[in-house]
Amino acid sequence: MNTTDPTDRTRWVLDTSRVPLSADQRADCREEMAASGLALAVERLFSGEAVNPSENQPALHMALRAHSPDRWPGQGLDPELIEQRERFLQLAEQLHSGSMGINDLIHVGIGGSDLGPRLLLEALGDSSSALRVHCLSTLDHRALQRLLGSLDPARTGLIVASKSFTTEETLLQARTVASWLGENFVARSWAATARADRAVAFGFEPDAVLGFPAWTGGRFSMWSSVGTSAAAAMGRERFESLLAGAAAADADFHQASVQSSNDQLAHELAGLMHGLCRRLDLATLGVVAYDPRLALLGDYLQQLVMESLGKRVDLSDRPLRQPTAPLVFSGRGTDAQHAMFQAFHQGNADHPLILVGTLEDPSVDPEWQRTQLAHLLGQAEAFARGIRSERPCQELPGGRPVSLLMADALSPRGLGYLLASFEHAVFVLAVLWGVNPFDQWGVEEGKRLAREFKKKLETVPFSLEDLPRAANFLKESE
Repeated sequence: MNTTDPTDRTRWVLDTSRVPLSADQRADCREEMAASGLALAVERLFSGEAVNPSENQPALHMALRAHSPDRWPGQGLDPELIEQRERFLQLAEQLHSGSMGINDLIHVGIGGSDLGPRLLLEALGDSSSALRVHCLSTLDHRALQRLLGSLDPARTGLIVASKSFTTEETLLQARTVASWLGENFVARSWAATARADRAVAFGFEPDAVLGFPAWTGGRFSMWSSVGTSAAAAMGRERFESLLAGAAAADADFHQASVQSSNDQLAHELAGLMHGLCRRLDLATLGVVAYDPRLALLGDYLQQLVMESLGKRVDLSDRPLRQPTAPLVFSGRGTDAQHAMFQAFHQGNADHPLILVGTLEDPSVDPEWQRTQLAHLLGQAEAFARGIRSERPCQELPGGRPVSLLMADALSPRGLGYLLASFEHAVFVLAVLWGVNPFDQWGVEEGKRLAREFKKKLETVPFSLEDLPRAANFLKESE
């Protein structure tokens, strides 16, 4: 799928020829997509209608990467979108150049406020940047202390990314880093959030709040000021190229959907996942990267797919009888071969894989690149063809569902095109399966109970003997 930029020849190809779907099954998938009402659903998405019915919200993340977001055809768009983008990109370029005297930047966030920026940092971080970016997500106090012990608070900055600015794990770490920064906190810290009031109450200066619209979903937020840290590592020009690639995917997806064409990358990805889940009844999907720069792609897709599609009722609140979200897992190329692939080759269960790679990487030794590519191709053929042997322990059945997702090379624009296409593929699946991909109510109950448990644990000890009756701990300890 060409990204339409004449200066960027990046092309993504999805090869599903090794997936054991029959011609009739593939035809059925195409017919179901055509009969799903997808064209109308895409028009509603792009026109800014409330496609998130449980929260009565539109999903306008495409505006965050549009060339002219103020002219996006959505309803109720924030007129400050251009100003918000310009503010965080200006800051990112200053950090990238080193003109602010900051050598290290700590990015604190979790979920979409971490996975997207972290993927961009690993995939596209520019060695010319004056800045090193360190990401904090999970609550690991020892790791945080080791990090802070290696940095100079006089030359370190902080970005806290939280849409609501109430995420407990994020704020707990932010308070620790802010205390460590001391008098440097006010001048060298920024908040990426949709709730400026809460960020200011935390202690950020109003001018240090990098806003984005409240309709921005967490797993789509890296296109907003949540991506400041990544933009600082990449440089403004490369981050804008990333946005342009995503915008090109938006345009291609919109046009292909309206024309009922299935040859755009998002439709191909959706067709693959639909066939695996609903035709082959497979409950997992592995994303294994043979380009180290894309090692976090599977982690990123885990949230995008599972949080979006993990639903048990349809849009009319009727119970669903078929599965929706596959269990997405990730791996790093040849590492995964030495850990997981034995079970995939000879185990009794099928676990479909997407092997991701690039043909060229001018930044590495050509032999290293050829070796990665050779292993990708070798594993794909072994999964598909298998081998016959007189000794059953050496026999591989073959016919394992494996797809290849390959690009000529990895560029900012090409990565933007890929990630936006995955977003749209999830939307296509949501239309096919009749679910709302833009809410995540299941996450909230665990957070609510965690708040209750934490309050109780401040006054009542919890012992190992309490584990079997943990569900009654709150009531019994009153």
